[in-house]
Amino acid sequence: MTAPTDQDLPPLNATPPGLYRHHKGGWYEVIETVRCSETLQGMTVYRALYGQGLAHGGLWVRRSAMFHETARFDGREQPRFARHDPANVRLADLPTVHALIAHLRQLARLRGLDLDTSLRPPPPEPTTCCGRGCNGCVWDGFYEALHRWRTDALALV
Repeated sequence: MTAPTDQDLPPLNATPPGLYRHHKGGWYEVIETVRCSETLQGMTVYRALYGQGLAHGGLWVRRSAMFHETARFDGREQPRFARHDPANVRLADLPTVHALIAHLRQLARLRGLDLDTSLRPPPPEPTTCCGRGCNGCVWDGFYEALHRWRTDALALV
């Protein structure tokens, strides 16, 4: 039996690398689209940008057709994974902040840069918030500083 040629292969249905959010809320980073050696199907390789995935960078794979699927989730028609532009992700919660920082650091690494030395580390998370929703809360300053860091990071990557 001869190996299949490019003309013999089914379409790959490539998933563009980038930042994605699952319909349940988790953040993910698509690394690449590859082909299964057994079925020849396109497979999306990605990593979770939360929990153990964020800490240890474990990779996952899912059929690309399933990754791109739109179906009824939580009572409404929506994509299983939605792509997000890192420049426009709303900075309003720590899981999103952690995912964005990890994604931008990875983009920089792919270009041979370390953001923490080429630019500066992202701003530290506040530790003094009283939780009463004050005007000028330390979290407001944190998100503003992070927005400036993101802008500068995106200019490098």
